[in-house]
Amino acid sequence: MISLEQIKKELNRLFQPDFLQKELNRLKKELSEMEPYKKIQEPTQKHLNQLEQQYKDIQKKILEKQKHLDKEFNSALSSLKKRRNEAEKHIKDLQKMALEQKNSIEKAVRKQMKAFGLTTTAQNKTKKKKKKTTKKKATTSKKTTSTKKTTKKKAATKKTKTSKKKTN
Repeated sequence: MISLEQIKKELNRLFQPDFLQKELNRLKKELSEMEPYKKIQEPTQKHLNQLEQQYKDIQKKILEKQKHLDKEFNSALSSLKKRRNEAEKHIKDLQKMALEQKNSIEKAVRKQMKAFGLTTTAQNKTKKKKKKTTKKKATTSKKTTSTKKTTKKKAATKKTKTSKKKTN
């Protein structure tokens, strides 16, 4: 995207008042030094004056257009800033509403939990109980394996005792 400054620089470069004025003056001096200039001085001088006037008119138009462009640019920039501020305000309002809704929902949930006799501490206790029960299950499963081993040992000892009794 081309910025306003770049456009200004380009226009100034193309229509440098000093450069064009110097060029016209240089041409005047060269023409005055030449002898044929004296013969055609009047029509050339008129034409030169016309060119100078056209240059001044063009320069005025450029300045007017530049001022108009600056004015439009500044108005567009200010309207964008206003819209940005409005959007930021709207976002803040939405965040505030969302926080209020979150708090009201949490309050309603707490009220419902109290109505059912549950509290947040009760929830924590039930979670702890669940953890303890899972631990107990793990320990009971270990006990079952150990009881199975002991029953196998007992069965083996019973077999050996019964086989000894039979032999006696």
